[in-house]
Amino acid sequence: MKVAPGMFVEYTYKLLNAADGSLLFEATAKHPDEMIFGVSQDVVPGLAHAMEGLKKGDRFEVTLPPAAAFGERNEDDIVELERAIFERDGELAEEVEVGAVLPMMTQEGYRIMGTILEIGDKMVKMDFNHPFAGLNVTFTGEVVNVREATPEEIHPVSGCGGCCGGSNGDCNSGGCGSGCGGCN
Repeated sequence: MKVAPGMFVEYTYKLLNAADGSLLFEATAKHPDEMIFGVSQDVVPGLAHAMEGLKKGDRFEVTLPPAAAFGERNEDDIVELERAIFERDGELAEEVEVGAVLPMMTQEGYRIMGTILEIGDKMVKMDFNHPFAGLNVTFTGEVVNVREATPEEIHPVSGCGGCCGGSNGDCNSGGCGSGCGGCN
């Protein structure tokens, strides 16, 4: 079976900074990433394209510019929020510190992740860019399983699917910033 629309795909990979070769994230055989090809919305499009037509055991490598991976950095995604939002009983919550990645809600009710850049007396500056925004990245990996997706997998009630593509850090527990591993 080959990677094609409607197929369930498990894959392992290393995500590298293309500029210096440093490891940004790794999805291992113990915790492979997965997607429903052509259905999962949160997979980096250039990564999905690189796997199209491959079969179990095939290897892939693709280097992507920001526009095909995690996007360009956008200074409008750096915002200042009132410090009171982060306080409990008049004190900053324990987890609020420079460098912390915290879940926040947009006015529309969407969950997004932001990194604290500065904490001031009245405001907290946060960066809502994907941690890998602006980077050229290289994915190198292997397709470890391909099968027909079940109807439940194609039309899930909830959940997050493959990695690194769009939850703006929603699965931060594993890396990728949008993080992989935390969703599956």
